[in-house]
Amino acid sequence: MANKKLEAYFSIVKNANTYASFYNGIDDYRDAPILYKDKLRELLDRNFDIQKEEKGVYLVRSGGSTQKPLVFPVDIKENLEQRALLAQQLIKKGVLPPKTIALNLFSYRDMYRTAAILDDILERADTTTLALSSSASFELIYQTITQYNPSLILGTPSKLTLFANYLLENKKSISIKNLVFGGEYLQPSQQKLFSTIFNTDHIYSLYGSAETGIWAWADYSEKEIAFHFLKALSIEISNPDKNGYGAVIVSNTLRKRFPVFRYNMGDIGKLITKNKQPLLVLKSREANSFSLHSDSYFLTDFKEVLKEIDSYQIQLSLNSTIQTKIQFLLINRQLAPKKIKIRLAHIHKQILAILNSNTTHTQLEVRFASEDELYMDKTTSKTPQVIDFRS
Repeated sequence: MANKKLEAYFSIVKNANTYASFYNGIDDYRDAPILYKDKLRELLDRNFDIQKEEKGVYLVRSGGSTQKPLVFPVDIKENLEQRALLAQQLIKKGVLPPKTIALNLFSYRDMYRTAAILDDILERADTTTLALSSSASFELIYQTITQYNPSLILGTPSKLTLFANYLLENKKSISIKNLVFGGEYLQPSQQKLFSTIFNTDHIYSLYGSAETGIWAWADYSEKEIAFHFLKALSIEISNPDKNGYGAVIVSNTLRKRFPVFRYNMGDIGKLITKNKQPLLVLKSREANSFSLHSDSYFLTDFKEVLKEIDSYQIQLSLNSTIQTKIQFLLINRQLAPKKIKIRLAHIHKQILAILNSNTTHTQLEVRFASEDELYMDKTTSKTPQVIDFRS
């Protein structure tokens, strides 16, 4: 059955300069291929020229490899419209009640604009904003809380965890009733830590991406955590399993100048209905990707670095509340023993460059391993390339 909204949107999408070659010969939106991050990067590199644009654009960087960043252009007015719609919903749902004083600890660096985006949304909700960003020292954050007594704290789970541990280690106490996080999955240990150290009553999550914007929100205080989303967003679940979970595919009909059609978010989720309203439940990252301190990495980010390796597995685990251990276990069947040490040092250096700033609170281990050291799924008997033990 045809979706009239997507049908109309696709007529705009397939005529956009960025995607002309990608959708060439496709007339029915239902036949349109799913768009992946590496393909989108390729299309933008080939077809987008900022010097040829007749009016300004809003550039936002997507998380991931620092060697091949994806910088997505958005129409300024369309971008502001989406933020306005989101702000209205956050007010309506009680996430941003009247008289809110918000402490913003999201990031603003290297063309990442999360902090600025949240500042704008907060101001659209008539919220008093304490715009410190993630670069602020913990002492300054504590002093700001003492002076202004904010009712809401915002940031990535990793940054908020570091601040919570600072308070714990220095025997300082605060009370901030509401918390909003985004950019990463929240671990159960982190949720417990925030409730205890920040004296938090309600924890909310925001969801989206550079390519699609922020368009969903959820209350983590509820028994069943599910995301409400803007009506202008169309969500599909690709190749769902028997429980309804599959790849989250998003079309954002608000973005017409630089469309986003059937974009793979890199997450696994399912759609449910509650009170006649569609909701999105998120489960994990896709098997070919992982998240690390608010950035998303795909196996394609490491393709060139590991091209001489026969096979490998990436294992992620928690060393402590604030540190993630990431292991690259490499399988070698042809590299000469005398070359292994030199090659290993080179690979380690390149992976560090890709992970960039995410190495501060990350323990990276790159080593050659035997086949029996790799994790095997007991249900499927398959050996995944990425396995995340953090949740």
